[in-house]
Amino acid sequence: MQVSKLHLPGEPDLTPLDRRALAALTRDLSAVDSIWSRLDVAMLTPPAAGSVASADLTDKLHAYAHDHAAMSLRASVDHLMAWRTLLRAGEIPIYAHLSLLRTAHEAALMAYWLAEPAIDARSRLGRGVAAQAADYDERRKLEDAIGLTVVAPPAKLAVDRLSDLMKAADGLGLVCLNKKGQQVLAVGLPATVELFDLYESVERGAKAQSLYRFYSGYAHAKQWALSRGAQPQAPLDHLGRTVARIEGSALVAVGATRRAVEALDRATTAYEMLRATI
Repeated sequence: MQVSKLHLPGEPDLTPLDRRALAALTRDLSAVDSIWSRLDVAMLTPPAAGSVASADLTDKLHAYAHDHAAMSLRASVDHLMAWRTLLRAGEIPIYAHLSLLRTAHEAALMAYWLAEPAIDARSRLGRGVAAQAADYDERRKLEDAIGLTVVAPPAKLAVDRLSDLMKAADGLGLVCLNKKGQQVLAVGLPATVELFDLYESVERGAKAQSLYRFYSGYAHAKQWALSRGAQPQAPLDHLGRTVARIEGSALVAVGATRRAVEALDRATTAYEMLRATI
């Protein structure tokens, strides 16, 4: 049975992109080239004498915030450029671009948290160590999952790297005891929802983390997200079940893209400030 006049089994069901939406997306994403150029210059040019970075980068632990911020910024740029490449086809995906925008946005916010201009050197140190500890812990989980138990020196397993980091952090007074009496970092890596609440804003009565939860609904293929705006079509079988035709939302794409690009620009500016003369 024909599902709908617009879609037959085996035929692609693409969503043409509105010209005005395409123009807005093209305009916003055109800024990514200049941001990428700025980031490249900042990363590859020695920091100015007397800058925050020039002092922090002389010490391994103090450098973590700068290194992780740079990596997060580069990841944000890469995902936005991938989204722009999709747009050049003249079609808007139904779901895929929101996964790209989620990573671009959260990576930019993480970079800003690490390079936030308002914090002092010790706070930045704590945040950088937290980022590195979280990185080692995720690496440990992977090594456990693949059964990696031995590496040839001078390489180390992530569990040992994390142990070394905690000892160094303890020596700097960056460690405290949790309710179970276990040593933990005094500054922990914030959950992504917390980053959105810290640095984004939405209408009164809502939490900014709703933006991230919206993204995640698509990234994790949740029904409540994937079926938004679905239009039931003609019955598919004798039980009366139907399929639903879903189109990508140009409004959502434009709004999410603009927020992600703005977050990346703000975080890149913060990173540049750390490397500029005080």
